[in-house]
Amino acid sequence: DKLIHSMQTMDALEEYIEKTEDVQLGMMLEIVKEYGNEIPGLIKSLKALHTGDEEREKAQMIYSTVHRAKGMEYDVVHLVNDFITAPKLDRAIAEAKKNKENLDHKKWNEEINLLYVAVTRARNLLHLPEALLPENFPASPHILVQKPPEPAPAESPFLRQLRTRKNSTVKESAGRYQRPGSSYQPWSKDLDRELKELYESGATIAEIAASFERTRGLIAARLRNLGYLQE
Repeated sequence: DKLIHSMQTMDALEEYIEKTEDVQLGMMLEIVKEYGNEIPGLIKSLKALHTGDEEREKAQMIYSTVHRAKGMEYDVVHLVNDFITAPKLDRAIAEAKKNKENLDHKKWNEEINLLYVAVTRARNLLHLPEALLPENFPASPHILVQKPPEPAPAESPFLRQLRTRKNSTVKESAGRYQRPGSSYQPWSKDLDRELKELYESGATIAEIAASFERTRGLIAARLRNLGYLQE
């Protein structure tokens, strides 16, 4: 409730998600933005299809938190993208060193253990979001990596002009931009460079948001983090 009351606008909430990298809250926000007033009806429909614990063996699909799934195993497991990732852990370590603080090992060990429990629930097949896959992880027939969908091209006249230029930043990097559904994925050095180049070239925040397939609030928050906009 305190969080809801402290956020006066959607942009403020998006900035909070950007700063805290709260993927779960980001996913919830995207659901609200996509389905809006349809959500109560969708929840009612899902409840009508619900099978109680006493008939659990009849269920075709089981949604569960990791904590409730401890000790259980399933033939096929799908994970959502709200677990710890290697880049996020690296940033936490770097931030602690930069601020000369002690890393909260207990907190991060719990996050790592939670991911371990999740991936070991699968007997045969694990569907894993690409963001959770460690770098250089060997391919396995038992792990299906879920890649984010390709973004649709932006239609802004300004961006169309940029794409026609030789060595256009947008043309070279269009395949790396994130969709709104994954808006809260960590920024990379390449994306930061492209963001700065677009902003310095005169693009508006709305045009940059269309190019990156992210919201204006997230673009503004990132530009502030990079020192381009004032708080």
